[in-house]
Amino acid sequence: MSRIKGLIFDLDGTIIDNDERYMELMLSRVGKELGRSLTLDHARQLWYSMNAVSRDEVISRWGLDPDEFWAIFNTFENLQEKLNSTYLHKDAPFLKSIDLPKSIVTHTTYDHTDNLLKLVGMRDLFNPIISCTEDLGFKPSPLPLIHCVVNMKLTVDEVIFVGDTISDMLAAKDAGIKSVYINRFKRPIDYKPDYEIDSLEKIAEIIK
Repeated sequence: MSRIKGLIFDLDGTIIDNDERYMELMLSRVGKELGRSLTLDHARQLWYSMNAVSRDEVISRWGLDPDEFWAIFNTFENLQEKLNSTYLHKDAPFLKSIDLPKSIVTHTTYDHTDNLLKLVGMRDLFNPIISCTEDLGFKPSPLPLIHCVVNMKLTVDEVIFVGDTISDMLAAKDAGIKSVYINRFKRPIDYKPDYEIDSLEKIAEIIK
């Protein structure tokens, strides 16, 4: 493997996360509108794309239409409410000790990402921040990662991508980037990443 010169990270579930009370509240609101009982278990499945390539796949598995689901979800999403429920993973500050360029590729909008990272004191660590869009594509498409690598002025064999879902791993594979699955909570995925770690501190062992 070429010498690693840059690190790319997913955001939600990798760097930051949400209090489960917020997750459960959001799903209960949407469920009420759809006439379905959506619980904390549903919220966990959705947030972490459990056993699925995408969140849409999770929603479809429940017998719901993803477009209708997200239209309702987005009416309830409130930035301040999300900020109040956001916390930084305890191992994330370790990244400040790694003297390499770091960036973010996320499905979260740029403005939300900017505010969330400022909240947890990590905004200055990441540049660029690439937010997936309809034009750019969404993971597992490799295009957002490739776009990020170009912005970093590096090549795909000079970076690693760290994420917490199958979607992240597949995006890295198709982009030709080494994948690192951060698995803090012993959640198995139906995919073998290049590396699997249970703490961001173990990135040091990969890049040494």
